[in-house]
Amino acid sequence: MKVEKGLKIVFIILLIVLISLVSFGGIFIQKMKFVENIVPDYALGMDLLGARIIALNVSEATNTVIYDKDGNEVTEEGEETTKKEEPVNPEDSLTKENYQKSKEIFEKRLKEMHVPDYTIRFEEETGKVYIELPENSNTDQIAQYTTIKGVFQAVDEDKNVLLENKHIKKAQVGYSNTATGTNVYLSIQFNKEGTQILKDISNTYIKTTDEEGKETTKNITLKIDDTTLLDTYFSTEIPNGVLQLSMGQASSNSEDINQYITEASNIAVLLNTNPLPLTYTIAENRYVMSDITLDMFYIPAIVVLAVLAVGILFLIIRYQKNGFLTAISLIGYIAVYLLVIRYTNVVITLEGIAGILIAVILNYIFSVYLLHLLKNKEMKTKEEESNGFKVAFLKTLFILVPVAITSVILCFTGWLPMISFGMTIFWGILMAILYHLIITRSLIVSAASEK
Repeated sequence: MKVEKGLKIVFIILLIVLISLVSFGGIFIQKMKFVENIVPDYALGMDLLGARIIALNVSEATNTVIYDKDGNEVTEEGEETTKKEEPVNPEDSLTKENYQKSKEIFEKRLKEMHVPDYTIRFEEETGKVYIELPENSNTDQIAQYTTIKGVFQAVDEDKNVLLENKHIKKAQVGYSNTATGTNVYLSIQFNKEGTQILKDISNTYIKTTDEEGKETTKNITLKIDDTTLLDTYFSTEIPNGVLQLSMGQASSNSEDINQYITEASNIAVLLNTNPLPLTYTIAENRYVMSDITLDMFYIPAIVVLAVLAVGILFLIIRYQKNGFLTAISLIGYIAVYLLVIRYTNVVITLEGIAGILIAVILNYIFSVYLLHLLKNKEMKTKEEESNGFKVAFLKTLFILVPVAITSVILCFTGWLPMISFGMTIFWGILMAILYHLIITRSLIVSAASEK
């Protein structure tokens, strides 16, 4: 029995070592000619990472429009045609109401894209919009999609508009598995009116064959602004109002799949928000470094590590075997906690760092209280150690639960620094509860049976 308990302790310690190596080091695999860490990076806020400043101006560009003698717009010049330069934003559209509406649409698109940290402001008199985004690999694409006007149309070969934004109920990303891999598609659900129109279209714009066997097709084109999404005809009726657009070919390559998902998600954002009432252009796109540099973290980091080392040393000297096991458990807790923060994409700001430190301190206080209780009660058997752990755990729980509830409330404030602070504390407390129930308790109780 003692051998089994000893092996259990060794297994738990090795597991903690493995988790710590993954958390503090990472998992590196070979991809093509490069070695890549597959453990996600920390999501840093703009106060730590820096920001991209994007300034958007109401466009002053013009389009060349050709009219025939009757005033109808045509595509080619002729003897009786007239060519005019017309602004993309007519004079009567340059109103404060449209400026405000554009700003609200920009903001909604950023939310739909799940941008974790941004600021947006605009000039009421000119409509100029300033967006401040965190700098990462998605920033350029986000900037591109926020400025697309977003006018959706389904048109026939004569340029008649059949479907448009007002007919869309919801757009979302879908997946299906095939023999050749995963197929990513954009699913567009139309409203009641749009469903009927789509049904009629799917019965009209089809391939037909005449008596001589000659095939003809009536096509429609789906487009956003001037970008064509699909040019097709229908082979079956669509009665349910759902149109699925495939994004590329089915693939088993994760990079291709992620690219298709991103493209489909961004198009869905455009379709789920109203089109911009005005056309905007990017007037400024620059990166601004954070005022907080890595050099500023060296001394605080050394101090924190030194304090942690002293705390761990105190546990070992004061409580000997149980102190040693609890110290190992504490290191494992920090490793697991940091991994959870990475995988849950918690945006870390300066306030978030404070939340992490508070969570670790609360965890350490629990550890000291547990060891103090076990030592004073002189618990020597497995049952006594288990009961002692339960007493300490329940008493600490009365403190941790109110703190956890408060942290959840902070997550709904809508202000990123407080959200970051609340999220880091919430995950810290939740992981402390689960970790101590599973890991620390197993170590302490297993050690008791060794006595």
